[in-house]
Amino acid sequence: MSADPYRAFLESKIKRAPVSGFDVNPASLSSHLKPFNTAIVRCALQGGRRAIFTKFGLHKTRMQIEIMHQIGIHAGGRQLIIAPLGVRQEFLRDAAVMGISIRFVRSAAEVSETGIHLTKYKTVRDGKLEPNLFEAASLDEASVLRSFGSKTYQTFLTLFQNVRYRFVATATPSPNRFKELIHYAGFLGVMDTGQALTRFFQRNAEKAGDLTLYPPQGR
Repeated sequence: MSADPYRAFLESKIKRAPVSGFDVNPASLSSHLKPFNTAIVRCALQGGRRAIFTKFGLHKTRMQIEIMHQIGIHAGGRQLIIAPLGVRQEFLRDAAVMGISIRFVRSAAEVSETGIHLTKYKTVRDGKLEPNLFEAASLDEASVLRSFGSKTYQTFLTLFQNVRYRFVATATPSPNRFKELIHYAGFLGVMDTGQALTRFFQRNAEKAGDLTLYPPQGR
């Protein structure tokens, strides 16, 4: 602990994300990844439940494919990537380049015993696919959940709470939409959404849903 009482106080307030993953040898990862992709993939796998916030064009698709592939090697079972329908072909194309098999599914009846599966958000939201069938799940373009509203966010939190490995990937996390980031933290098991809202935000008693960060505390 720090000898500075105030620094010790600040350190006591830091919420560290739990580590629930495993390490991999960089040499075992796909040669189709850039060095920075390899670093991100290793970090995500070590954490077991992590967010990948990278800009457009930085290969989120390939990183998610490799993460799911490595989990399949390490833990077996099935892996699931949920993505907007419009990017389905991108996943299938990149997986083919990497020499990794991906199966697009529309219902639980199409799920195989092992391997990486790809589906769209609506399939999960409408109850056609049970997340508990999978050892790992990744939400691609996770920011699209904004358009579905808070109810879908809460639904996903419940549906995936028993999935061992969880990831979100998006190029557009909004730093000004606190609840979006908190929902990601909740999905990943970093912090309960209600606990985060109570801990870091004050509510407007006269207006529902009006949240502001607590002001900094002086020494």
